[in-house]
Amino acid sequence: MSQANDDGALAGFIDEIDPIPFALGALVTFVFIGLAAFRTDWVSSQITTAFAVFGEGLAWMYLVTMLLMIAIAVYLMLSPYGRIKLGEGDPEYSNFSYLTMFFSAGLSAGIVFFGPVEALTHFSSVPPLFSGTAEAGTTSAMVPALAYSIFHYGVSAWGGYLAIGIPVAYYAYKMDAPFRTSTVLIPLLGQDNLDGVIGKTIDTLAVVATLGGIATGLGFISTQILTGITYRTGIQFGNLETLLAITGITVIFTLSLVAGIDRGIRRLSDFNIVMMGILLTATLVGGMVMSSISALNVLNTGALAVGTYVQNFFGMSLFTGTGVEGGTGWTSFWTVFYWSWWIAWAPFVGLFLARISKGRTIREVLFTAIVTMTSVSVIWFTVVGGTSMWMQFAGVADILGAVGEFGDGVAGYALFGALPLGALWQPLFLILVVTFFATSADSSTLAVAMLTTGGKENPSSINRVFWGVLQGLIASILVVLGGASALRSSVIITGAPFAIVCVVSFVLFMRQLSDDHGHVLFDGDRSWFRNPKEIGSNSPVDDVAAGAQDDD
Repeated sequence: MSQANDDGALAGFIDEIDPIPFALGALVTFVFIGLAAFRTDWVSSQITTAFAVFGEGLAWMYLVTMLLMIAIAVYLMLSPYGRIKLGEGDPEYSNFSYLTMFFSAGLSAGIVFFGPVEALTHFSSVPPLFSGTAEAGTTSAMVPALAYSIFHYGVSAWGGYLAIGIPVAYYAYKMDAPFRTSTVLIPLLGQDNLDGVIGKTIDTLAVVATLGGIATGLGFISTQILTGITYRTGIQFGNLETLLAITGITVIFTLSLVAGIDRGIRRLSDFNIVMMGILLTATLVGGMVMSSISALNVLNTGALAVGTYVQNFFGMSLFTGTGVEGGTGWTSFWTVFYWSWWIAWAPFVGLFLARISKGRTIREVLFTAIVTMTSVSVIWFTVVGGTSMWMQFAGVADILGAVGEFGDGVAGYALFGALPLGALWQPLFLILVVTFFATSADSSTLAVAMLTTGGKENPSSINRVFWGVLQGLIASILVVLGGASALRSSVIITGAPFAIVCVVSFVLFMRQLSDDHGHVLFDGDRSWFRNPKEIGSNSPVDDVAAGAQDDD
């Protein structure tokens, strides 16, 4: 590349920056890196303290806000508002690519790491909510164990993403608003005031939350990769090797990101789902071959777990653990951690979903998240998590023993290694781990770049690489500081402010829809349950039927 081109690229990078979110986001990151380097013990203790304060003290906030967001999302999907189209023209991506990108951005890092181990963990130590009805290590513990895994990666996981993504998509494609988190405040501030103190504050918080959230995922997956190598080869990794490994993963996803959404993220997402399908098939077929496990036992356990999940959804959603022995600690370690993780990811996943959802209806987006994505989670956890429990119970493989020696990240390798042709499935699982997270990291880096450029749809490569490297650095430090505990603590801290932002976003969006398309609920002249043709001229259905006139 010529010097002129380099200068032009650098000038373009500087020119596109939104100074306040970029500077403050970078400053917070560098301060954290500096403190971690020179006051390591102090930072580690503060992270531990914050986990107790936020995880247990604010458990109610995380639980209530997530349940409220899901309630609003379900209402939007079922109401006439669901027919509103997000932008003109046909969808940019095929249904298959849309689904794969949707899934890869939202759940991939967590579902690959925790899929083989979470249900197994609950199987060995029954969640407090079900401790009176199931005995650890027995078949009675399998159903609630799997039900909680599905719960953590089911409908609720998408609440924060949808609370940001759908409003941003609506405002961006209807009002030509920028792709930034503060856009959700348009009904409150007005589009012209997004550059004020409140708007800049929201965008800065979004940058910090995103960096914390994605660093957590990157840290988990990096640990999983290193653990897998150690498990297979015996090679031990110190802090330096850990830093190098995380840097390597960062380089992989950065290269994919620079290639762009269509050539990078889309292709990786398609590849991920295909690879996931291969491993699911191998697990089911392997279960059929192993008479001591039986794929039928696994599937029956999954069916009962789904029923338990549906039956106990509200109880699980509002279980703080108060008054139950070990309950508050368990809830903060598991449910609150997950909810804060999903909320921390909401700025970047929401923006990414808005970016890829042009041309689709609100109902399509919501159905994809609530029904389709939850179904994928159910299948993955039933097959992978269910098989790991039955392997442990039947004595086919001591996965818990491997976890005790190497950590949670080894569960997938122990599981796939115990299947027929395990020497083939283990490296394929390793490939899936790397590519799945690369996709999530791609979308997060793109989102941070958009946030720090005032909502620019296609930020420069320099901007993307800058934030990609910083994400890798944060993840490296968290892993070195305290491993999984530090990762859990950091995301609970960074996700806290956005719990409120997500709820406010959805409430304001409902008000905006009411102003633009007429009331649907609590209006004396209309009823949710009446024939849409009878609702009236100001209904969302009639507005949508009017087409482009409503978008002007």
